[in-house]
Amino acid sequence: MEIREIASQQTHALRSQVLRPGKPLSECVFEGDDAVTTRHFAAVDQTENIVGIVSVYLNDNPLLKQSNSYQIRAMATAPDYRGRGVGSALLTAAERYAKSQGATLIWANARSTAIGFYRRSAYTLASEEFMISGIGPHYLVSKPLR
Repeated sequence: MEIREIASQQTHALRSQVLRPGKPLSECVFEGDDAVTTRHFAAVDQTENIVGIVSVYLNDNPLLKQSNSYQIRAMATAPDYRGRGVGSALLTAAERYAKSQGATLIWANARSTAIGFYRRSAYTLASEEFMISGIGPHYLVSKPLR
């Protein structure tokens, strides 16, 4: 498996399959996807299939009161590749990029089902559980970058 930077359009298929199943592909295009400060990373298997994705955006969260912070969004791993370190490798790539841009904090609206993953990666809860309409329950999580 290799982690590489990809174009935003290359994230759409896995975003659709994992994050927005049954919804129109147009719901897989997010504001800021093509901003100059945004990066998209993919985990690519030996046959050049994209098996995991993550996007990272320059985006401060007012609840965290931190400037120049980055948001992790649209993180997904193909079902057959879960539990193989794909998510951790992608998270590391996102954190490395944010840190290279001078960020001191990275955050995400994490699905409630993924909280264990984020906690194992040293993220802390920064909110109570909340609902994102049409998607489900989430928590705000954050991690200082040093």
